[in-house]
Amino acid sequence: MVTLLDFFVFLGVVAAWTAALYALDRRGYLARWNLVPAGPFLMVKTRRGRSFIDRAARFRRVWRVFGDLSIAIVGLTMVGITALLIWEAALVRNIPPERAPGPEMLLGIPGINPIIPIGYGVFALAIAVGLHEFMHGILARVAKVKIESLGLLFLILPIGAFVEPSEAEMKALPRRDRARIYSVGAGINILLALLFGFLFSTMMLYGVEPVQQGIGIVDFTSDTAPAKLAWPQPMEIGSVITALNNTPTPTLPAFQAARAKTQPLKNVSVEAWKAGATRTYWVVLGNDSGTPILGIRTVETTTAFYHPFTDSGRFGGGPGAVLLFVSLPFTGYIPLQAPATDFYRLTGPWAALPASAFFLIANTFYWLFWLNLMLGATNALPAVPLDGGFVFKDGIEAILERVRRGLEPERRERIVRSVSYAFALMILALIMWQLIGPRLRF
Repeated sequence: MVTLLDFFVFLGVVAAWTAALYALDRRGYLARWNLVPAGPFLMVKTRRGRSFIDRAARFRRVWRVFGDLSIAIVGLTMVGITALLIWEAALVRNIPPERAPGPEMLLGIPGINPIIPIGYGVFALAIAVGLHEFMHGILARVAKVKIESLGLLFLILPIGAFVEPSEAEMKALPRRDRARIYSVGAGINILLALLFGFLFSTMMLYGVEPVQQGIGIVDFTSDTAPAKLAWPQPMEIGSVITALNNTPTPTLPAFQAARAKTQPLKNVSVEAWKAGATRTYWVVLGNDSGTPILGIRTVETTTAFYHPFTDSGRFGGGPGAVLLFVSLPFTGYIPLQAPATDFYRLTGPWAALPASAFFLIANTFYWLFWLNLMLGATNALPAVPLDGGFVFKDGIEAILERVRRGLEPERRERIVRSVSYAFALMILALIMWQLIGPRLRF
């Protein structure tokens, strides 16, 4: 877990990196290599690649249709994500302070955000950001806007890419052309998220089944956990609990119901399966504020969590299935890695593939889904300087032109600026409330 000390260490490293960048820039070393500091970021600018973007932009009619589709996608996502933030803000006060998210959870940076693995995260983020910026470049050229430069963005490690169209030419464009350029990056991310999410939950995970239905043990809560003190020997990581105190536990609700019938400090039987054999253990249950515990970290060995839409009723319908699928990294079901992968076997054509290779591909697909979704949804928010913020700003201006035809341009611009900045501040407040709200007690 990332602690507050780790976060401050990260801030210190970023501060030292930023100071070094500007020291090198003042001495002229960065300009020599077309390197430009921008706050803590280092932009590696180049003109190479513009001809490739020009060639890709030749299919203007197709790209305009895709741009219009992207405007619709960004509009729907903007409304949905804003509504989700408001809904989460209403629930924040129900989160105990000890479970409140830390600042690192708001950063989609592999290695800083504890739920994003560095390897899968860097690869998926590079694909998501690269295609996002590439699409901006294509639609800019479709609108005949000059590309000033393109390149990579570093924050110690490479974290993204950028395409820099001419700002003056962007401002001179018709509003619809500008909206296409702003929307297409988030649009391609959302569509890629849908594609990779579909491939993961169908093509990949339909080829997996549990070796034993039950509650898999992935870790112990401590060295003195009751399960590690079991008789006649400690329980093992990788085991699947099939019964507790003679009550079958095929699902997590069944396990919780069986545990609720017991009492802390009572000696109970636990049947656990591993490697084709079932063994009975006797465990003196621990006491956690009156709740009997085994002291284990678990996952339910069903694969239903990986394709929740096939039984969405179990998860509260379509919205519940979506939230479950997106939250798999928070609940420990993603990435699929040992010992959790020991609970499954490959079936059908996938059985010919080594399990390690299969789970490598499956995890890659999931993180391509997750990071494309996060990048697309974030950029669709109605908050300048995000892409959605500029689309929202142009939309407010278009509405004012229709309903207040006689409004002076200067006054209209002031109203548009005030409304767009107010929404940006509201979005920032909703996000920060998720950090602050759970920690406030009145």
